[in-house]
Amino acid sequence: MSTSVKITVLVDTESFDENLAKEHGFSAWIETEDRHILFDTGQIGGMLSNAQRLNIDLKQADTLVLSHGHFDHTGQIPQFLALNDHARIYCCYNLDITRYSCKIGTAPRSIGMPEASRQALSDISSNRICELGTPRYLTPEIGLTGPVPRNSPLEDTGGPFFLDDHRGVDDLIEDDQSMWFETDKGLLILLGCCHAGLVNTVEYIKQISGIDRIHGIIGGMHLVNADEARLQYTFDNMKRWKPDILIPCHCTGATPVARMIEAIGSDIVKWGCSGYTVKA
Repeated sequence: MSTSVKITVLVDTESFDENLAKEHGFSAWIETEDRHILFDTGQIGGMLSNAQRLNIDLKQADTLVLSHGHFDHTGQIPQFLALNDHARIYCCYNLDITRYSCKIGTAPRSIGMPEASRQALSDISSNRICELGTPRYLTPEIGLTGPVPRNSPLEDTGGPFFLDDHRGVDDLIEDDQSMWFETDKGLLILLGCCHAGLVNTVEYIKQISGIDRIHGIIGGMHLVNADEARLQYTFDNMKRWKPDILIPCHCTGATPVARMIEAIGSDIVKWGCSGYTVKA
């Protein structure tokens, strides 16, 4: 049995439509035969304004999936919860820990979940929140990875991420998770930032689902800081997977996307943006 799915990027770092907002953040809206799912909430107001313009009613969401606890994916949790009093929330453990970006030569920057979002989650019934330590199927055809094993030596979190502001303890972003949908065309995979690594994530989903065929991948791939060895490794695996569509968004990076188009082809790779829709 398989599902039909429509994924709409609610807000992204880029927008090719002047009527749709863009911001440094990511959120997507998922519609299947019997589910309405919000995946991440972006950073500021773009998710809400674009949902209105796209005639998407966030009150219909039965599920909120949070890919990880960075500010640009969790910033509008309070606004969503003010609209929706019933959606069940799926995240990994330690979503709300304090975390920093510590680039050499610049001041440490707090990049964890905003305090207002932490408070909003703590104010709702704990029965609505499901913290994952292992994969979980929402339906027989819709899955959440939970924490993803880090098996590839060439993949890392993609940045100078730490649990303190003096670079003492690495943040492995172990709460990073992705989603997949089992369709007639194969697996359609939705990523937040994919801090666990794209190859790690896709291979784990294939293992859990028992499905090898990759129809498409959409979302942030966090290749913006990837070195040449990692880029080549990623592109080699993409060629091996033979997807029908690749939709890099958000944190993938302009240069890696251009390189991806060269390596895989412009018929398969399309830059994602606010309002982009994919169906399977």
